[in-house]
Amino acid sequence: MISSLLQFIVSACSPSKRSVHTDFRPPLEYASGICAPKLYPIRVHTGDFYTADDWLPLPNGGFVDAGWGSNGMNMSRSSIIPTGFKVTYFAYMENKFYTANFALPSDTIRSLFKEGMIDYLTKKYDTYRAMIVGMAPGGVLVVWMQGFDKQVEIGRYLATETEMNWESFIPRTGLTREEYVFNLIDRRPVVKENFQKNGLMLGLWDTYRIKYSWRPKFEFPEGSISELIRLRMFNGEYEVLWGDRFVENSFEKRAITERCNLLWTDETGKEYGAEVTFDEAEIFEAFKLIYVKDKEQDAELIIKYNDTRTSLEFYLRSKSEEIELEKTKVSIFKRT
Repeated sequence: MISSLLQFIVSACSPSKRSVHTDFRPPLEYASGICAPKLYPIRVHTGDFYTADDWLPLPNGGFVDAGWGSNGMNMSRSSIIPTGFKVTYFAYMENKFYTANFALPSDTIRSLFKEGMIDYLTKKYDTYRAMIVGMAPGGVLVVWMQGFDKQVEIGRYLATETEMNWESFIPRTGLTREEYVFNLIDRRPVVKENFQKNGLMLGLWDTYRIKYSWRPKFEFPEGSISELIRLRMFNGEYEVLWGDRFVENSFEKRAITERCNLLWTDETGKEYGAEVTFDEAEIFEAFKLIYVKDKEQDAELIIKYNDTRTSLEFYLRSKSEEIELEKTKVSIFKRT
């Protein structure tokens, strides 16, 4: 299925036929959001982004596990530049309460809101539309700023274990804490099976945050026109490269990519797009091998047509080595 992003992009006009407007600056308004990794659900009790005299509440209540970095639950809106955030939540797979209260880099947040981005679809200035708190096993917290074309990490924090009255947290169930947690997990066989197989996987979400200097590179037949690539990283960040940034395509410190979306026109003038999902174990091993001798070197994620033009091939390449990513899943579609 074509992602919602690509549905919008495919319906848009070609970039070369649309002007870019950067003079309009909409008033700042963004939403608060929360998320947790898939298969590691949480429930927020209370939380806020705050300043000295104002606050923006985090969503609370409900079962949250939409995925790391996703805006799994969205609530109030505000225009404050937060100086900190606090949250108290329950981690179901750990059967633990956590609490946190940390300062945020308000100057960085203000600068990012002001900088914004030029949206690929509208070719107009836009800015970040959400601030999200992610909660992973072990009390790991990450805060992101989210826009349509870009999501960036603001900071990583560590919550501390706490306790609270269970009836205050989940009132009127008639179940003990142990019964409630057991029943909730037991009704979700995929969550239960993953936990029995992998446990809490403590430290994994910090591993996702490791960055390398790399860039994507199309190696398509002569006459093809590559237009766009959207990179979604394992650490929850994402970015859309198009226009000048796509042409410049500079090496940048990035986390390892989990998925990507591509748009291009082949040498016959036919327009295509693709959705790509990388095998986690394979791509992490490839980055490990490429960077084992020199962690500061540059590398390229090479994208090629296969010989029969039915799929795409991906390679991770440095100056001295190239590794094919054979387990990558690719879905190509024609754009109409």
